[in-house]
Amino acid sequence: MKVIKNSVILSQDYIPESVIGREEKLNELGELISGSDVSSTFVVRGNPGTGKTLIGKTLLKRLKGFRGAYVNCYINQTDRSIISTILDNPNIRLPEIGNTRAESLASILFKELKGRNNLVVLDESQSLKKAHGQIVYLLSRSRELGGPEIKLVLLSMEEPEMYLDRSTLSGIGKYNRISLKEYDANDLFKIISSRAALGLYEGAYTNGAISRISELAEESGSARVAIELLRNSALYAETRNVFLDEEAVLQAYRDFSPPLEDSSLINLEEDEILLLRSLLESVSTENRFKTSSIKDLDRNISDSKMYKFLKTIEVSGLVKKSRIGKGYSGGVENEYVLRVPPKVLLSKLSLMEKARKLPES
Repeated sequence: MKVIKNSVILSQDYIPESVIGREEKLNELGELISGSDVSSTFVVRGNPGTGKTLIGKTLLKRLKGFRGAYVNCYINQTDRSIISTILDNPNIRLPEIGNTRAESLASILFKELKGRNNLVVLDESQSLKKAHGQIVYLLSRSRELGGPEIKLVLLSMEEPEMYLDRSTLSGIGKYNRISLKEYDANDLFKIISSRAALGLYEGAYTNGAISRISELAEESGSARVAIELLRNSALYAETRNVFLDEEAVLQAYRDFSPPLEDSSLINLEEDEILLLRSLLESVSTENRFKTSSIKDLDRNISDSKMYKFLKTIEVSGLVKKSRIGKGYSGGVENEYVLRVPPKVLLSKLSLMEKARKLPES
């Protein structure tokens, strides 16, 4: 039987009209942007699947008085590529030199963005850590550099202090910060119900199936996980010519791997990648480990380096801190749960390592 009516609705790229669970944050950010007549920077931070991209793209749709531009910084990591995407003008010729001087790019950017009400959204902005570019500096200090007024929105899994250099942070100054918590089961149920109503045939699924998906996705708190599980469950039911009910969801969940963003791993240093690989190879079938497990893997690791590694993989959405108790060295020990199966992460790490070696061969 046919279950899926519109596969686009079940895609991660689909931006719905209703912003479930994020309307308050969206209105708050919209008012901050519209209510200021000077260049300013806004940071929206949250784990994967908490609605950052949804907020960024919806802002650009709603704030029609602004000249808006959206850039995914994982795809466009260089200053030249980001500026080219912001301008979106095939007639603009940017210098072809690899390391073009920032002044040259800034003059072109500011010339094209002259006037007021420029809104630039940089998604996956933590990906800029490896690029060592100056685009955030240029955009956040445009007025001081002789350019136009620009409202800059950074969407990130990490706090700016973790991926921007000191001069850029100084240029941003006191920025507006909005933090997104993970979705609860009630929000996930509403999100999945809305997608199912638009993307699936009426009568092809049960409310029990929607409830079960929201319950299974609650631990992650991620709308991405819930939407992907809905899509996988619908495909399972359709290929087997059955209704999408709770049993179909549970069967689809058996082989389900939560979606993993490549950008979740991009900011790991080489030694952190090796440590993550060792950790993944050592965890039990429960996919749980404690703070002290890192010390067991590397007895020479410093406390500061260990906690930095744990913080990095937590904010990247790879693990969830599940419990705090007394432990290692008489202090506080955390317990973590892997959000993604170790085999999936190990496979992704192998692909990353191969990609990094290609330019050298």
